[in-house]
Amino acid sequence: DEVVKTPKDLSRLVADLAPGDKETLSVWRDGKSESINVTIGGNDTGVQQAATEKEDANKPSIGVGLADLTPDIREQMQLPEGTKGAVVAAVNPDKTAAAAGIQTGDIIVAVNNKAVGSSAEAKNAVADAAKSGRKSVLLQIERQGAKTLVAVPFSAA
Repeated sequence: DEVVKTPKDLSRLVADLAPGDKETLSVWRDGKSESINVTIGGNDTGVQQAATEKEDANKPSIGVGLADLTPDIREQMQLPEGTKGAVVAAVNPDKTAAAAGIQTGDIIVAVNNKAVGSSAEAKNAVADAAKSGRKSVLLQIERQGAKTLVAVPFSAA
């Protein structure tokens, strides 16, 4: 068992796993330790990369992988039924999202003050912000029931 102290630690541990691997995570929630069973997914399982360097080497990147907020994920994260958004499934520790404090498990509920209901909507909104020449994108995230605004600068890929 490895202790994860930073989002970078978690990203590196997840990066060492292969798609389909099953792991049990121990998380601290509401003052107590809780175990969550997870299956590592690949990009073919619905994880959308938000403005990634794979699309175009000259496009800006923030370095997050997103997944849809499915009923199973919503239940696992103990979120209210109506919660909408995109779950941060992966954070590249070397990109600006990690430096801005975005963490795996955060839920992106809005991009540049526009609500998003899926990973595809969030990915498109981030890509649109990059195309419009903005230097950063404003993400409204929900983490442990609290909503926060985080400005994430674009980095050259």
